[in-house]
Amino acid sequence: MRLARHLHLYPKGHPLYTPSIEERIEKLRAARLGDAEAATATSSARPAPTSPQWANSTPAKRRPGRGALRAWRTPLPFERVPARYFDRPAFENAFVTPDKANAVLRAGLNVRMRDDHPDYPAVTLANYLLGGPSTARVPVRVREKEGLSYSTYTTFSSSPFDESAEFRVASIFAPQNRDRVERAIREELERAVRAGFAAGEVEAGRKSLLEARRMARTQDRALVGRLGSYLFAKRTFAWDIEFESKIAALTAVR
Repeated sequence: MRLARHLHLYPKGHPLYTPSIEERIEKLRAARLGDAEAATATSSARPAPTSPQWANSTPAKRRPGRGALRAWRTPLPFERVPARYFDRPAFENAFVTPDKANAVLRAGLNVRMRDDHPDYPAVTLANYLLGGPSTARVPVRVREKEGLSYSTYTTFSSSPFDESAEFRVASIFAPQNRDRVERAIREELERAVRAGFAAGEVEAGRKSLLEARRMARTQDRALVGRLGSYLFAKRTFAWDIEFESKIAALTAVR
């Protein structure tokens, strides 16, 4: 939460604003039943929260547009909330919990990039080599070689609409190992920036990433999520074909 509040400086009241813990508690305490009712109120008839139409329907009748939710209409027109890129300075902060046996590290960097940027395929592969699977550089160094972490990984995400990409690092470890974990992660990131990746490493990672993407499309949950996001972005799986062909063509640069 503190990392998000530092990296994303949306003003209070903005839909993407990250409230503090105190603000969240205050909102929960102030919430009333009428607020929930008003959030779903429409000018048309609104079904009761536990409508017999839904509860007593047979499985064959439980389809979108039927039963209790058929009459519900949102009272507000939809408008997508654009994300912004924020150029933020370095920041370090600790939230001490002496009664907890584990420590958690979260680090991040905002990147001005959309997922149609020419460098997006290369950055996606670089993140995969750094901290995507358990065999990537950062988890191998921190967990396998030094035995310092239960879970360490990196992520990179971007948007089809806005130049607001994010690179993130996460690690779980024993509190007494904090300095060693931070040093190991820094060294691996600096080594990648300084020396890049070897040709064999790129080739193996490229094949592994492409296979992981293919496997994801065989999983119902992942496939439905992809279809939903593509409908919203007005894309088809032709985008995957083009994107993966760009990944397949990547080579190591020294």
